Amino acid sequence: MKSLNDIYLAYLDCLNRQAFVDLGTFVGDHVEHNGRPFGLSGYRDMLVKDFTDIPDLRFEAEILVSDATRIAARLSLDCTPRTTFMDLPVNGRRVQFCEHVFYEFEHNKIRRVWSVIDKVEIERQLG
Repeated sequence: MKSLNDIYLAYLDCLNRQAFVDLGTFVGDHVEHNGRPFGLSGYRDMLVKDFTDIPDLRFEAEILVSDATRIAARLSLDCTPRTTFMDLPVNGRRVQFCEHVFYEFEHNKIRRVWSVIDKVEIERQLG
């Protein structure tokens, strides 16, 4: 049986390959994101939009901590959003920042996600 860390790293690989057809392997049908019930299709739509807005988006796990049903991760991102990102006029400039995210798993699939992006770091880079 795969560890939660192995499952999570395979999930990040799925995202980075933009293999959205395989998302259901890692994400449950009733997934919630920051308290909002997205369901698998809504979660997929959110990710597709993220990659449309940020074509060079890539998730890299910098810190990964887990227990039996949860993962906490600090994800490092180095990307070039095309236009406005987090209400900031990035407009094609390269930005580097972190996302701090917690995942709760049910039956080895992501059930709940809580995510916070370091917007202050992006603001600092935009000057």
